[in-house]
Amino acid sequence: MTEIVSFLEGKAPNHRGRILAMLLQQTDHQAETTHDYIQWLFPLNEPSRSVNGVPVLTELDIDEIRQSSLAQANLAESARWFLGFLERNDHWIIKYNHNHLRITRVIKSLRLLASDKAADEFKDKVLALAGDNLNLVDQKARGFWANS
Repeated sequence: MTEIVSFLEGKAPNHRGRILAMLLQQTDHQAETTHDYIQWLFPLNEPSRSVNGVPVLTELDIDEIRQSSLAQANLAESARWFLGFLERNDHWIIKYNHNHLRITRVIKSLRLLASDKAADEFKDKVLALAGDNLNLVDQKARGFWANS
């Protein structure tokens, strides 16, 4: 079992010694100002352009995560937690905000590791949170969400 699989199952810490449960207990301020946790909660099979040294999923990792009921439950809980953060904070509903990249990552990770349904449900909830103000978000970001 690799480091990222162990992390997603809540069995091992990330590169900064934080376990998944700790990250899900962050305050909104911590979640907003810490920039290396989202890559662990929602890993991808491509390198992060924002944070060096975070896991890049292999096919073996992807298979293990898809087959792990614990990792799946934690992915779903992480998605709920991040939606809660977005719901409590509307500062991301502007032309550009780093949370747009986080939203894209979550959608892509859920599609890769969980299901199209989970990814689409997350995306639909984000769009609903923005509501009538969605047009304030840059069209490029909205395009990434639509195509992720």
